[in-house]
Amino acid sequence: MNCINKLYFQGGTMQKLTEKEKRVLTKIQKCIENDGTAPTVREIADFIDADSPRAASYYLDQLESKGYIRRTSDSTRNIVLVAGKEGQKLQDIIQVPVVGWTAGGQAIWSEQNIEEWIPISRRFFKYGGDDIYLLKVKGNSMSPDIESGDMIIVKKQYIANPGEVVVALLGEETTVKKYLPREDHILLQPNNKDFEPILVFPDEVRIQGVVQGVLKYY
Repeated sequence: MNCINKLYFQGGTMQKLTEKEKRVLTKIQKCIENDGTAPTVREIADFIDADSPRAASYYLDQLESKGYIRRTSDSTRNIVLVAGKEGQKLQDIIQVPVVGWTAGGQAIWSEQNIEEWIPISRRFFKYGGDDIYLLKVKGNSMSPDIESGDMIIVKKQYIANPGEVVVALLGEETTVKKYLPREDHILLQPNNKDFEPILVFPDEVRIQGVVQGVLKYY
């Protein structure tokens, strides 16, 4: 029997998939395993040579109704695997919060500042994933490494080492810059030479996390 049919959900055997549904499920699994995130509807449509995303949405509806996946939000990458190949560790897929750019003076990862949740493979997180959040980048001050529209992976913490890229609050404004502490001040250095560095005193900045990686969204 094809291994993709050996799927189990809450102790019971799941409904059999059509060949096209198997292809779509395999695409989702491989994207999550290789890229860390689920594919978009458009990417699935391209994969199955569909004329429009509507066809891909139909197969996602079928997979969801049969219990193989679930969709968590209106995000373009909102697919979560509920069941996978026999023996697959689905606990490796975790829900990671996406936070907004300001937090009203509170920690940026505060519950009231969470905008949505995105499923990502745990292996993409150096520290396990429980203390991780995502922030969609605005502006190109850190390009070319981090560009507007990218999603950065941030580890929650209030301190950083010199040279690390941090998410910081300056009053109520959020910024992403390289952290360069000096004797009596802190330099928040952009990567893009078209932008000026920000000079602040220690009591004017609150570190909200250290950037661990970046997810490119197109």
